[in-house]
Amino acid sequence: FPSHDTVLLLILTLIPAFAAKDKEKATNNLPRVNTLIPQLLPRNPSAKPPPASVQKQLDAFFNGVQAGKIDESFRAIVANNPSLSDPAAVPEFVENIRKGLEVFGPLQGVELYDQRPVGTRVIYLTYISFHTKKPLRWQFVYYMPVRADWKLLNLRFDDTVEQSLIPD
Repeated sequence: FPSHDTVLLLILTLIPAFAAKDKEKATNNLPRVNTLIPQLLPRNPSAKPPPASVQKQLDAFFNGVQAGKIDESFRAIVANNPSLSDPAAVPEFVENIRKGLEVFGPLQGVELYDQRPVGTRVIYLTYISFHTKKPLRWQFVYYMPVRADWKLLNLRFDDTVEQSLIPD
């Protein structure tokens, strides 16, 4: 794992293809990112709160991470989507979150940066978490199937907040 002096990019992507046995690895041995999540932070973010059931899941997740209950929090947020909660993949995702907290410091707070609806049944959410060394960006994609509640489709976090701002 890179030292504190090395520019570090932690990426956690949850997509069904990632759980496949023949995962492709990037050159830095972190999972290759195959995601629809935008890489840049929007210039005019919309901090409109997500639906109540999504907000409840995210509050529980971040509160759990802040309390040091990373494994339980991660398992809870992916529980409603079997393709994301593959028991073989969960330890790797949890370890990536742990490493991020070791490098950047404990979670000191979080705020919603942006919510982007894609039609009426998909939303992209971007949160910024605060740590002693620098902020992290968390991106979540939720989907609401017909006659069902919102479920997490994708989760990603990285330390590229300053690099991901859209220049004027």
